[in-house]
Amino acid sequence: MNPKIYIGIDLINLTRVKKTLSRCGERFVKRIATSAELEYYCDVSERRFIEGVASLFAIKEAVKKIFLQKDLNPNWKQIQVFHHSSGKPWVSLSEESLKQIFESISLSLSHTAEMVVAVAVGVERRIDNTEV
Repeated sequence: MNPKIYIGIDLINLTRVKKTLSRCGERFVKRIATSAELEYYCDVSERRFIEGVASLFAIKEAVKKIFLQKDLNPNWKQIQVFHHSSGKPWVSLSEESLKQIFESISLSLSHTAEMVVAVAVGVERRIDNTEV
């Protein structure tokens, strides 16, 4: 039997993120970001920081949406976003129980001057029911 595929998508308006950051500041970022994520996104210009926070939020929200389809709701910091040297994001999960749900989670991220979109595709882990 083929594994099920789960898709999550999130679209973020950069103006909305900028308003949220001006209203809530560090509190918002510290609520959703791990220390490694903060380190990656903070050492950039303001424009890149806003895009980075929007990207981070969109990725985590897209990943949360694939888990919500399995009736699970991981918190923001259980989903950790890292980047390959090329800049392509990838996700790691901090809880062992969450790691058992999907065999893989692939991400796609794109942005314009006004918007950021993230897509997460989760391939459900196959359960082998055969006895040895």
